[in-house]
Amino acid sequence: MRIHLLIITALLALAGCGGGATVSQNQCIASDWRTLGYRDGINGVNSSQLLAHQDACGQHGIIPDREGYMLGWREGIREYCQPYNAFNVGERGVRYDNICPNDMQAEFIAAYKDGRALFKARAEVNRLQNLIARNESRREHVKAELLVAMAEQLNPMITTQERVALLARMQRLNEEQRRIRRDLPHLRYELELKTTELESLNRLLALATY
Repeated sequence: MRIHLLIITALLALAGCGGGATVSQNQCIASDWRTLGYRDGINGVNSSQLLAHQDACGQHGIIPDREGYMLGWREGIREYCQPYNAFNVGERGVRYDNICPNDMQAEFIAAYKDGRALFKARAEVNRLQNLIARNESRREHVKAELLVAMAEQLNPMITTQERVALLARMQRLNEEQRRIRRDLPHLRYELELKTTELESLNRLLALATY
């Protein structure tokens, strides 16, 4: 299973390097349509992609071998639709377009949902960590801005209008500081809960036999 997963991952990377689902003039001329179909299938690309290949190759006067392409695609899609790959697809947050054969659909979706749940749990923990970090950073900036504003208040050369604007600015900064102080404990508590949930999900899914 690990070997199959490595193969699929490598092919996914190669597909990503291609800059989209298209074929080159050399691929059209080589006419290895079974291999091309297998590549699309194992990458989870819908068989309708053949139409795009047909358009690309039509510019070079080459007609695709539909039978060869579909033969390769059906082989590739059965590799893609294995449960161990389904979990990997879900864990990476990739969308599933209901392209698996009927006899593989139920198992694929079950494993995909497990992987997707892990993806979402990690994303939520990351979101909270980033939000806390931004609030902590902003808290320090607000503190520094308040110190500068307080120093400016002592300047005897500022006008009444400037002093009024400075007081309004300090009020806004103080309100923001209070909000950050109020929000941070709640965010840290929520992060603790979500981290515990993620750890529990990791332990549970470690027992899966994908």
